[in-house]
Amino acid sequence: MASSGGTATTRPVAGTTTSRSQRYATPALLKRLIITLLAATVLLWVTATILQRGLQSTAESVRDSASPAYLDAAQARAALSDADRAAWQSFRSGAAQLTGPGQQYQNDITNAGQALERLAALEPSGGADNLRLQTVSGQLVNYQGLVEQADAAYRRDIALGAGSKGALGFAYLAYASNAMRDQGGLLASIDQLASPDQQALRSQLASTWVDPVLLFAFAVPALLTLAGIATAQAFLRRRFKRAVSPLLLLAAMLACGLSVWAVDATLHADSAFAAARTTALPRVTGLWQSQTRAADSAATALQANTGSVTETASGGLDAAATQQASSALDAELTAAESTDGLPIAIPVLAVAIAALGYLGLRARLNEYRG
Repeated sequence: MASSGGTATTRPVAGTTTSRSQRYATPALLKRLIITLLAATVLLWVTATILQRGLQSTAESVRDSASPAYLDAAQARAALSDADRAAWQSFRSGAAQLTGPGQQYQNDITNAGQALERLAALEPSGGADNLRLQTVSGQLVNYQGLVEQADAAYRRDIALGAGSKGALGFAYLAYASNAMRDQGGLLASIDQLASPDQQALRSQLASTWVDPVLLFAFAVPALLTLAGIATAQAFLRRRFKRAVSPLLLLAAMLACGLSVWAVDATLHADSAFAAARTTALPRVTGLWQSQTRAADSAATALQANTGSVTETASGGLDAAATQQASSALDAELTAAESTDGLPIAIPVLAVAIAALGYLGLRARLNEYRG
């Protein structure tokens, strides 16, 4: 159709307009895809690192501090209770005139002292637990002093053939037992020392960091990363007619591998924590408590002089059983702490995923511009 001036009017072709729109839109879309993929990968890196580090820190704290502190307090409590029992057994059997409180008493005192030394090394300086430890140390020295007085008085009475049959020695030993077992005594002080450690141990074993629900927090960036790669691949197929981008495919494989690795490591650690909390810890604490109760009962009977000495005799604490149970607990905590190289794999694989995604899209961007 001609115009009034005789000049033909040129109409824009629809296909040409669409082609120009695509030409200008494609680079922008590719850049957005690159930014989205990089952001998702960084989020995956940060989330995986935080979750893995939180889990590992909790495992390290339980294995290196909370668990040893509580078990050392439990061991000291049991050893001192058995030391009192052993002293009474030696006096009631008459062996005290030759060996004093006896070798078992000495072994128990040594084991209790070593447990308290280990506990002191674990406690932060200047805290309330340090004051409790000082109180326990003072009470232990007082108890040993009373036992030594009982031994000296008993031997003196026996040597002089006094008709009291060592009554003064038994009196001092009763003072020692009372100093240990009365309210506010040595054992009560150790119980006060152990209570916060027990609460801390149970709290850390049930920490949020060992809750499998946290896997959902990791699933979000993992799915975003995979969705970003899939979206980029779909865009390349539609716009560039490329069936599969090898670089994007490799990035997707690495993202899947990292996700599976992180989930498997987390579930493995959670399982180890659960075993420690529900099986290993109750077993070792149960052994210490049962042995402590047996020593308490025997010491009470010997002090009251009820029943024969043979009936209340004991070979001391079952160190083999408690050591085996403690080793089982330590093995579970070690398994929870194990990462199998994941702290190094997370940044390496995340950088590889980001690089592959960037290169795969950058190549198409350069191709389109060319």
